[in-house]
Amino acid sequence: MIMAGIRDRFSVCNLNLNQKGSALIITLLIVTILVALTVEFAYDVYIDTSALSNWSNAQKASLIAKSGQTLSARYLTEIKNYSYTNIRAIELPVEKDFGPGAELMIRIEEENSKFNINSIIYPNGITNEEALSSLKKLFKHLNINPDLPLIIADWIDPDNEPRLADSEDTVKNNFLWCVDELKSIGSVDKEIFNAISPFITVHGNGQVNINTAELPVLVSLSPDMTEDLAKRIIDYRESTPFENKSHIVRVSGLEAIGIKILSRITVKGSSFKVVSLAKTNEIKRIIESVMDTSMKIKFWREG
Repeated sequence: MIMAGIRDRFSVCNLNLNQKGSALIITLLIVTILVALTVEFAYDVYIDTSALSNWSNAQKASLIAKSGQTLSARYLTEIKNYSYTNIRAIELPVEKDFGPGAELMIRIEEENSKFNINSIIYPNGITNEEALSSLKKLFKHLNINPDLPLIIADWIDPDNEPRLADSEDTVKNNFLWCVDELKSIGSVDKEIFNAISPFITVHGNGQVNINTAELPVLVSLSPDMTEDLAKRIIDYRESTPFENKSHIVRVSGLEAIGIKILSRITVKGSSFKVVSLAKTNEIKRIIESVMDTSMKIKFWREG
């Protein structure tokens, strides 16, 4: 009897303990689920808030970058009144306050200081032999594959007659829209592109500004143009910018060559590349354009 009573009381205690333990486990499970749901909710709110903030900053940066393009256009219209231009690139100061965490940087670069690679083919599809010869000389000066100008010519011209073996394979047969398109040509790797891109363009009237062109571009102007003569042009313009292209004959040694290249040179830029970079709380937007002094936009890219 005594043992039976003890067993009964022990069984009741075990039952109570089991019930309390189960309740505790269930409570812990509920708390764990609630914590997980709370954390997930908080994370989703954080992600949504961050995404909304980034989107807002991106929109603001885009608008600021566009305002930079507008400011640049106004600056370029003033160049109409200049008789010559002698600054190849300039970074415009921006004094406007766009708010906390926001800034704008503008860089303007003259395209006439470069060689227009599209000029090697006339609009009617015929090869401009003089321009092609200049491109060959430019690449030779830069130690670039001498066959590359012929490959580029086949890439641009509308016919299917190869200048070299396989040079008409997978070609565009049209003018380049931007310099970056050269990367689509198999013979143009990253190293070659980086070497030639500072000196070439696909915009402008094909004339080279002798006030702003760098030495490799000046050397390409004539078969008779030596590096020494190109350096003389640079030395001359540093003290006396060319106000008229005919003044090139005033440079020692350019008396005859200068006359021959008059149709290929200018002293005033007509096309300019504008890079407008805006940053809002570490979110960046870049707008790159090419426009002329009449504010006509020839190229526009946002990133």
